[in-house]
Amino acid sequence: MKLMIIGLGQCGNRIADEFENLGNKAKRERGAKVITDAFAIDTDAPAMRGLQFIKSDQDHRIVIGEAKTKSHGTGGLAELGAQIFKEDGYKIVDVLRNIKRFAETDGFLLVAGAAGGTGAGGIPVLARIIKERYVDKPVYSVIVLPFEHEEAIDEKIILNTAVCLKSIHSVSDAVFLIDNQRYAAKGYSLASNIAKTNRLIAEPFFSLLCAGEETKRKRIGVHILDAGGILQSLSGWTVIGYGGMSLRLITLPWDEVENKGNQVMEIALSELSLSCDTKSATKALYMVSAPAEEMNIDLVKYLGERIHGLAPDATIRYGDYPFNKGLIDLTLIFSGLKNVEKVTNYYTKSVNVAESIKKKQDMAESMPSTTEEAAKNVPPLSK
Repeated sequence: MKLMIIGLGQCGNRIADEFENLGNKAKRERGAKVITDAFAIDTDAPAMRGLQFIKSDQDHRIVIGEAKTKSHGTGGLAELGAQIFKEDGYKIVDVLRNIKRFAETDGFLLVAGAAGGTGAGGIPVLARIIKERYVDKPVYSVIVLPFEHEEAIDEKIILNTAVCLKSIHSVSDAVFLIDNQRYAAKGYSLASNIAKTNRLIAEPFFSLLCAGEETKRKRIGVHILDAGGILQSLSGWTVIGYGGMSLRLITLPWDEVENKGNQVMEIALSELSLSCDTKSATKALYMVSAPAEEMNIDLVKYLGERIHGLAPDATIRYGDYPFNKGLIDLTLIFSGLKNVEKVTNYYTKSVNVAESIKKKQDMAESMPSTTEEAAKNVPPLSK
């Protein structure tokens, strides 16, 4: 499957940068071109200087809203971010249309953090514009939920997140939910922890995208999971997980392979991008990759039975990818989720937060300034 990646805001751009790195890795290691192009879009020009892999020209690192922000960001105002994308969004779409590999693109993947201004406000607006312009290509979104400490510091972040989630769900074909808190690791500096998190967010998509673009005969599975199968497996709220572990290079007895399959399933489940009620999923997808001599129908069947138990009402699709030497890995997706507690909590909290913010604003406007009162008796400088 070939995707065009579009990052919005600081958080989205850093993750989009990792997707571009993932595309470079796919070309280098597997000869697969899975990323047709990658773009970073921001209202804060200096914030894009830290990107490593997205091309540095102005067509790939796009600064918008300069008249309103002077290229210094929206200050966390999602309303301003939405307004800027409403005014400049069509200019971005025109840039995307002119890339060399646009015709190869199977779908768009937009990435943004839900807490800020540019990404949270802009992603639903841009998703709608792209869907209206390119009706034959799906638009998927990766939405990164804020850290707990961010919510504690600024309650406006909860409101931004709730509004972003509601808005993007109504326009995106599928929304991959990423819980930042699940990737937080102790003992890392802030910069290294964010970089590690961004890599972990992009990593689960690697084998999934490569499998359908494989050209070497020995690496083509019995049941290929290509763009068509993936497209049919994604809708609404979606989570993705990845698990991998090493195997001995010799062929293992079946009972040990089954044990390995069970272990890799547990790893993938523990690494789901968001803790959720998998029984509420209406769609599920899994792809197993292992050396050809380790791949057999019993392993695929066993994993399928496990997933059916986790999502009994879901339509399940699967694929095998006989590639990894000495490694078995599993990519796992639950989609069309009807019960997402984390999202529900944001919606519920946002009502109280909106009232709290309004009350604080009213109090601030009505509160007398003792400093200004005291200043009345101070004589001004003579003119």
